[in-house]
Amino acid sequence: MQRVEQVAPDAAAVKAAQGVAKPGKWQSSGHNERLLWGECQGSGANPYQVRIDLDDGASKCSCPSRKLPCKHALGLLMMFVGSSVPTAAVPGFVEEWQSGRAKRAEAKAARAAAPEKPPDPQAQARRVEKREGRIEAGLAQLEAWLADLVAQGLAAARTQSPQFWAQMAARLVDAQAPGLARRVRELADVAVSGENWQTDLLAGLARLQLLLDAYRKLDRLSPGLAAEVRTLIGWSQQQDALLERQGVSGRWQVLGHRQTANEPVRTQYTWFAGIDSGRMALLLDFAVGNQPFPANFRTGQVTDAELVFFDGEPPLRALIKQRTTFGAVQSSLPKPIDVSGLQELYSSLLVTNPWLETWPVVLGPVIPHSRGGQLQLVDSQGRHVLARSGLKHGWHFEALAGGGPLTLFGLWNGHVFDPITVEHQGRLFSLGYVGELPVLPEIA
Repeated sequence: MQRVEQVAPDAAAVKAAQGVAKPGKWQSSGHNERLLWGECQGSGANPYQVRIDLDDGASKCSCPSRKLPCKHALGLLMMFVGSSVPTAAVPGFVEEWQSGRAKRAEAKAARAAAPEKPPDPQAQARRVEKREGRIEAGLAQLEAWLADLVAQGLAAARTQSPQFWAQMAARLVDAQAPGLARRVRELADVAVSGENWQTDLLAGLARLQLLLDAYRKLDRLSPGLAAEVRTLIGWSQQQDALLERQGVSGRWQVLGHRQTANEPVRTQYTWFAGIDSGRMALLLDFAVGNQPFPANFRTGQVTDAELVFFDGEPPLRALIKQRTTFGAVQSSLPKPIDVSGLQELYSSLLVTNPWLETWPVVLGPVIPHSRGGQLQLVDSQGRHVLARSGLKHGWHFEALAGGGPLTLFGLWNGHVFDPITVEHQGRLFSLGYVGELPVLPEIA
């Protein structure tokens, strides 16, 4: 059942699936060695047809839900785990789905096997030169815009309409500098934020100007920092070329997951810690519309794999080049650091990368304590950091700890800690929500 919950898009989907995970809700269901299927009666005249491939976790349902897997697929999996689905002959709607998937897989393999037309170096150079020219023009516009903004004063910036910020961001998108456009949009949010908006806005403007200066002096930067600056501007790194490099092999433990939605693209973040190397790694998966994410790793799972890191300072984002085993779940997080270690680590990273936003950290042991509506995480020396504002799991943490310590995996931005996974007495819990209600389900 935990594996079913792990592939769910959110806790709300799990709760909804439990309502349909009953044989009486299904007109028919069945499975064979690879496929699982069923017809669930919904509110319409025709039942929803569900198909699931047990080998790779792919699923399809005729319901209109945009969540993948939907509650019907999850409910059917729950019944299958509970041995409530009989073996049966494969019906036509499942055969048609599987046949279509096989044809698409064959076509994809054929395209991959076809000889590629060698790239034209001169055409590539012309495209790069053209984009560089557009970016430089965008940088000049942005620099003038920043100078006007500072000259008018921060108070004037706070009164600007959303269109003021959106227009500058749109110009940067046209200049093929999407990374800069994102930072301008973030400044718009900072300008109308809480009590520290002046400090945060001025710091954001300064980092943006520093980024423009650094981009114009890439040849003076270290290779890692130069790659980081190019990425922040909006240049991408070719994954095929990265996968040709030698990676970092060893055992990696999954520390946690998070999904975000920015229509029409959804992003899945999966953080790893190298058990042998001690390195942190972040895998990003993207899905458009109803497209499913690849099969999930389970939080706590330890796997033998070779990871290739994107260039950056410090390198964090990675690709899986090769995975040899899926591994079992380890119900404890790696060795944590205390509050002092957390602050020292982040300070050292800022020295090499002044644009660093967050860094994944295992923090502990800390005792959760609410004060003035804000959750504090207090270590054994009495030092504390604040959990992020708006965190609704504070009372869960205090109840789970019972006055004792917890170990947390999360993201630290130099000011607040954003928890993702909790360890307590040899058990792992993840932060989730059912609607607006926060939940802390056990995952390992």
